[in-house]
Amino acid sequence: MSSTQLHVVHPARDLIRGGARLGLAAAVLLLAAGCYSYRPLSAPVPAAGTRVQATLTGEGADSLASRLGPNVRAVLGDVVRADSAGLTLAVDAVEDRWGDRDDWQGEPVHIPQRFVRRLQERRLAVGGTGLLGGAVAAGLFALTRAFGGGALEGTAGTAGAPAR
Repeated sequence: MSSTQLHVVHPARDLIRGGARLGLAAAVLLLAAGCYSYRPLSAPVPAAGTRVQATLTGEGADSLASRLGPNVRAVLGDVVRADSAGLTLAVDAVEDRWGDRDDWQGEPVHIPQRFVRRLQERRLAVGGTGLLGGAVAAGLFALTRAFGGGALEGTAGTAGAPAR
């Protein structure tokens, strides 16, 4: 008789191993994206490249409606240029007064300073990102432990076992 190898199939373990790898990749992408919030500017005039949210005045929303759309409350984007007269943004999105967002492709829009009610910059929320990352890691660990223990073996070899 010839010597063969018996492959033990562990469907749950194999599924979890693949799922754990996929989950790990998703967690890395999630953490790379991070959690962000908009906060008051750290400088009086934002530097070029700073991601900001400009909340418009009522007059500003009305005056810029032909460029931004009706009922726009806030403009989100990267600062192209800023000075005391206003700022030019490469617009990523606009938000209307009901909270609905409309995505843009970075088109430049000049917003005069008198039309800006509030200007905030986007910053990484370190605490929120850490908590989210910890929760994802704990979930992946618990899932791996529940369906396969510490080491996930996919096959076990037995020399001399009869073939079936």
